[in-house]
Amino acid sequence: MSGRRIALVDDDQGVRMIAATALERIGGHTVQAFASGEAALAGAAAFRPDLLLLDVAMPGIDGPRTLQALRQQPALAAVPAVFLTAGTQAGRVSELRQLGACDVIAKPFDPQQLCQRIEAVLARPEGGQSRAQGPLALVVEDDPGIRYLIGFVLQQHGWRVAEAHDGRQGQSAIVEGPVADAVLLDLMLPGIDGLQLLQQLRALPRWEQVPVMMLTGHGDESTVSRALAAGASDYLVKPFDPAELAARLSRLARR
Repeated sequence: MSGRRIALVDDDQGVRMIAATALERIGGHTVQAFASGEAALAGAAAFRPDLLLLDVAMPGIDGPRTLQALRQQPALAAVPAVFLTAGTQAGRVSELRQLGACDVIAKPFDPQQLCQRIEAVLARPEGGQSRAQGPLALVVEDDPGIRYLIGFVLQQHGWRVAEAHDGRQGQSAIVEGPVADAVLLDLMLPGIDGLQLLQQLRALPRWEQVPVMMLTGHGDESTVSRALAAGASDYLVKPFDPAELAARLSRLARR
């Protein structure tokens, strides 16, 4: 039990009750719940929380604007924040992360999983943010759910993550972006597929030695063989075990 202090901001009384009960009884935390952004602005700083847990869609001041306003209070400027939302589309999740959220948890949530996700954020160094010196992974995946899962898992293991949503964005990343320490590349991508992108990547001297793990569905054995021949370092079949993905990618990066 870590006994941390969590400020919960949600206009739904049922959600507040479930989340607070789970965080207190399962997580061992102290929770102060606020029914609106306005209430949080008035009282959260005095509570001196270790984490802010905010609903996105609230009447009056919504979650993102509440967080921006809370950040103006010195006592809350560096407190890690997590959003709760029913809208977990990739673009929206990316926007929320750009506002400084350490995680975005989908509603409805499982109380046990909520506590695990919050515990993971609280366990991160530097107030919940990924360490700047962590290795960089380039994730090229068009499925937003899989992309989000990969990013979350890797960040829990100390990686920084750059994302590309399709082959064209992946192409821009390898041509214009920084060289990553490892690449996770889906085989089936719209536009430029994974095999074509792998061949382009290996043709660039600065990417020549970067390990590349291919993500593939069942039944793609012939394509996997072509990818390995083209320079892929390893491959993983979907659906995959998140812990296995992180472990295998870390081993590749250390070679």
